[in-house]
Amino acid sequence: MRNCLFSLDVDRISGNNRRKQRIDPLSTFVLLIMALSVLNSRATLPADMAALCSKFDLSHRTLLSTNPKTEKSAVQTYILHLSPADTSGVNVCPGAGNCKAICLHFAGNPVYMNGKAKARVRRTLAYAADPQRFMRLVIMAILGKLAKSSEPLAFRLNGTSDVVWEDIDFEITAEFATFCRIKFGAILPLGKRNIFEVFNFMRDNTGENVTFYDYTKVNHNWAECKRLGYYLTFSFDGYDNRANFKLATNALSAGVNIAAAFNIKKGKPLPGKAYLGNRSLSVVDGDLTDFRPSDPNGYKIIGLRFKLPHGIKWTPAQRDAFCLSADRMGA
Repeated sequence: MRNCLFSLDVDRISGNNRRKQRIDPLSTFVLLIMALSVLNSRATLPADMAALCSKFDLSHRTLLSTNPKTEKSAVQTYILHLSPADTSGVNVCPGAGNCKAICLHFAGNPVYMNGKAKARVRRTLAYAADPQRFMRLVIMAILGKLAKSSEPLAFRLNGTSDVVWEDIDFEITAEFATFCRIKFGAILPLGKRNIFEVFNFMRDNTGENVTFYDYTKVNHNWAECKRLGYYLTFSFDGYDNRANFKLATNALSAGVNIAAAFNIKKGKPLPGKAYLGNRSLSVVDGDLTDFRPSDPNGYKIIGLRFKLPHGIKWTPAQRDAFCLSADRMGA
């Protein structure tokens, strides 16, 4: 992350189709003061953020994590894990169906499961209680990773959730922006916007290189996500989930790739083609990397070998209904 004065172009806000935003003289003055601020890693957290962290026992340092699959990616990727579906009492996976029973939330070493689950519940409850402050905490978590890296980074905000993040606008206050400048050396835009617009602003003005991507089972404004640089892959949930199948075909028509599990063992090749409905599509091996933005553009099946989390039992019939079959046409 750069630690220097910057040149602010107020017309460069986000993406290729950047929207113009007028910045009033007071905001420009505040931004200039932030640019001149001296870095201090022990800067005092704003009181409202400190209150959120205290109430839910959270820290920006532990908000994001990695897993073995993302560690294989060419781009270092960090993940935000919430408590999936309605396991916290708050449903953060409105499109969940068959995947609820085999969610990778339940994978991993059972010794650490209790602590992992409790931390994810706390994050989810914090998000539900105050999305504004929670999103600012996510900003801090990302800035903390950027401050320690000179390489491009990627982030998945829906590791075990399916929140429509582009719909959440939150306020970057002068106090919070000044804190981030002092602690992380970051120049944030003031005002209300979503997280992708915040980091697009930083990319355009101070050069931070951040990629956001996720899997999803809910509908999005696909064109808007593309404009924002938010790379989405739609997840197939099985032949018996009719609502999911309809959304998958709509996403495919918008040029969005479809991730699907195949009942194929680790190390065995995936089919070269598979049907989604009546369309024959090329299959890309999605197990080689988790970095989905590197996949070929649109109209592809991202094949994943079926994995059953530790301790979960599924019948062959359930497995066959969930997995995509290369030669099965129709829904």
